[in-house]
Amino acid sequence: MSSHTQHRVLLLVASALLLCVGLSGTDFWTPDEPRYGQVAEEVRAMEQGAKGLVVLHLGGEPYTQKPPLYFWLAALTGSVLGRVTEVAARLPSALAGIGTVLVTYALGRRLFPAPGAALFGGALLLTSFRFAHLARRVQLDILLGLFETVALFAFWRIDQQVRSGESRTPTGLVLLLHAMLGSAALTKGPVGWLPGIVIIVYLAWEGRLSLLRRLLPPWALLVSIGPVVLWTLAATWLAPSGFFSEAVVDNLVGRILDAGSHVRPLYYYLYQLPLDFLPWTLLWPLAWLAARREWRASRERARPWRLLVAWVLVPLVFFSLLSGKRGLYLVPAFPALALMCGAGLETWRARREAAPAWVGMALGGLATATAAAAAIAWGTGELESARYPGFAVSPTGAAALGMTAAVGLIAGVTGWKRARVAPIGVVISTILVLELVLFTVVYPGFDAEKSPRPVADLAAQLTTPDETVGIFADDGLVGGILYYGNRSVEVLPRPQQVQSFLDRGGRYFILDRWKLPWLDHVGRFEVHATTRSNQREVAIVSRIP
Repeated sequence: MSSHTQHRVLLLVASALLLCVGLSGTDFWTPDEPRYGQVAEEVRAMEQGAKGLVVLHLGGEPYTQKPPLYFWLAALTGSVLGRVTEVAARLPSALAGIGTVLVTYALGRRLFPAPGAALFGGALLLTSFRFAHLARRVQLDILLGLFETVALFAFWRIDQQVRSGESRTPTGLVLLLHAMLGSAALTKGPVGWLPGIVIIVYLAWEGRLSLLRRLLPPWALLVSIGPVVLWTLAATWLAPSGFFSEAVVDNLVGRILDAGSHVRPLYYYLYQLPLDFLPWTLLWPLAWLAARREWRASRERARPWRLLVAWVLVPLVFFSLLSGKRGLYLVPAFPALALMCGAGLETWRARREAAPAWVGMALGGLATATAAAAAIAWGTGELESARYPGFAVSPTGAAALGMTAAVGLIAGVTGWKRARVAPIGVVISTILVLELVLFTVVYPGFDAEKSPRPVADLAAQLTTPDETVGIFADDGLVGGILYYGNRSVEVLPRPQQVQSFLDRGGRYFILDRWKLPWLDHVGRFEVHATTRSNQREVAIVSRIP
């Protein structure tokens, strides 16, 4: 078996282990997961007939916030299991995560001559916490990232062939490039076309914009833009009036001009991106040193770095200019960051005969401290953050995390002198196991605070199957009540809507308990049940006659 095959198998096994084990270990977490899971379930159940395959629905009402591709995939998986369960809804993300790691490795093999750069790049991407976390959730961004990564891989193959003197445009690769752009747009809208801007910026940097003519044959736009345009037209025709205004005008243009939520300052990503890429943000200095060395060596050797830099800068600038920002918006650029760090790490590894002695000593000290902390945590009970009350780590979870870290660090110390690559592999493997323990042992303990199932169960106990439950000033619970409680819901944004809901015969509604004083002028209320704790406490109430 060649080293190339060994590397691919290693990344495949590691990815499957980290991203697929224990997917059913937690409920859907609010706000996105239960909402997306319910939308996919309504697609699978065909509650609206064939029309429901085109026009997404949430609680029987048209859902205008996202394109349909992810929900189609989750519904397809759910059809095998009989329902869109937590596993069925998360599997598209997990499989897309595995695919993204493997494509990142394949791209790294073509970008850099040293195979270690590609291997490290794939491993660093897999174990960057934000990527691994999202790849185990019902989120659209990992699937979006897969399509964008494949699109840029196809472009680089085309560019390689053109630079090698190939006169004929590789039609298959051009088709793949545009098919991926079309799939990305059908996953999350026009942001899926950002790789096209990355390509334009890269070619302008290279002074080779003339290549765009070969990348855009007459049929190309039918593949890259056609799918989302066709779906939009079909959905607008089948949906009630107002769908186009909500799905396109309000949801697209409105979010660009006025985010409404997730409003962040212009410099948000300057601190958020380093946090999201942890722990491998620590390798950015190595990436910068390697890039500087290649830039100074020759224009040809700097070419891969220009593509990777453009891949990061384009979405960074684009999303920074929008008022609404979330850290996960930049996750599709993580493969570029991982490959840059992987190349930097490989360059450092190849140029050093041995690591400094102080590194081994530091690892040894850290291993001892970690083992001691794990023992203390196991003996003292649950660990709870003062900033996030309710999110307590159990003694078992704390001990598992601590002992995993200690064993990994000790292995790193003992392997330090045996082989230069061993400590790097041990550190990455330790991070992988730590994250796996976190996802499978610690995360289930957070269900009480993140899952909507407890409040949905309480609502189902208090109401009849045909009764509507109100939700005051919190549309994040809608999907959870629909999915776990099997009750129709009505969102009540303001006290006036609460008054109207009660006057029309509504009995029970849900709200964050600390918001109850907002309704003093509406009436007096009885709290029937509560769940969660502190500021996150949710209550089910009814008006006292």
